[in-house]
Amino acid sequence: MPIISMLVSVVILGILYLRMIKREIPSPVPKAQAAVPVLLGVLTLIISLPITLGSAAAAVALGYVREAQPLMVQSLVGAFLGAGFSEEIAKFLMILLSLAIFKKKIRSVYEYVLIGAGVGFGFTIFEEFLYGSDISVMLFRLIVITLHMMFSMIMAYYLGMAKYKKLKDEGSAAPCYIKALLIPIVWHTLYDALTGVNAALRSEDDTTLAIGVVISLLVTALMFVFQIIFFIRFKKDTARLCGMRFIDNADAGIEGAETPDAEVSDAEVSDAGVAVGEAAAEDAKEQ
Repeated sequence: MPIISMLVSVVILGILYLRMIKREIPSPVPKAQAAVPVLLGVLTLIISLPITLGSAAAAVALGYVREAQPLMVQSLVGAFLGAGFSEEIAKFLMILLSLAIFKKKIRSVYEYVLIGAGVGFGFTIFEEFLYGSDISVMLFRLIVITLHMMFSMIMAYYLGMAKYKKLKDEGSAAPCYIKALLIPIVWHTLYDALTGVNAALRSEDDTTLAIGVVISLLVTALMFVFQIIFFIRFKKDTARLCGMRFIDNADAGIEGAETPDAEVSDAEVSDAGVAVGEAAAEDAKEQ
C-alpha cells in the first residue's frame, strides 16, 4: 500500500509539475533544473525529523505539558512542532539550496516558483510513502495531495519577489522574506491543527469528538476547493511571473532560446499571455 500511495502522488503531481514547466515563456527550464529540486525535496522529510525532535525537546524544557493545555492549544502546538514549523523550515532550506545551485541559470520569478513546486513535489513523494500504509488515510490525504507543493510555491514566490524588488529597486524586500516563511508555516499549522492533529479527534467525549470530525471534514473540503482555485490562478499568472526577469536567456546559457531584453515591455507580456492562452486551449483539447 505505501508504494501505491507513493505512485499515485508521483502520477498526479508529476503531471501537474510537467505542465507547469511546459507553460514557461519563452522556453521551459532545463531538465536538471526541473529534476534537482524534486530530488532535494525527497530528502527534506529526513531533515525535518531532527528539527521536529529539537523543537519538541525545547518546548518541554520551557515547561510545556500537553495534557495540561486546552484541546485547541494542544492541537496548535502539536501541529506547529510536528509539521508546520519543522517541515516548512526544512523545505525552505532545500529551496535555498536549489536556488544556490542554479543561481546563474534562474531567469525569472516563475522559475523560483517552479523550484518551490519541485521541492514540494519531492517532499510529498516521501511523505505519501510513509503514511500510505492505511487505505483510509491514503484516500483522505489524496484529497489535498497538492498541499506541500502549494506551500512551497508560495514560499518560493515571495523569495523570488524579494530578489526582483532588490534588482528593480522597488522598496524593501524584508516583507517578502517574512511572508516566505510566515504564510506557509501559519497555513500548515492551522490546517493540521484543525484536521489530522486536532486533539478533539482523540477525545473520549462523544460531543467533542463529533465536533472534531465535523471541523476536520469541513476544513479538508475547503482546502480541496482552495487548491483548485490556487492552481487555476497560478496558471493565469504565468505570463506575468515569466515576465518578471532577472537575466535574459543568453546570460542563462540556454541553447536555442530567444534573447529578450532585460526589461520586459507591456507588449511582450501581452504576447506571452496569448501564448499561455493557446497552451491552455491545447491542454483543454487534450483533456
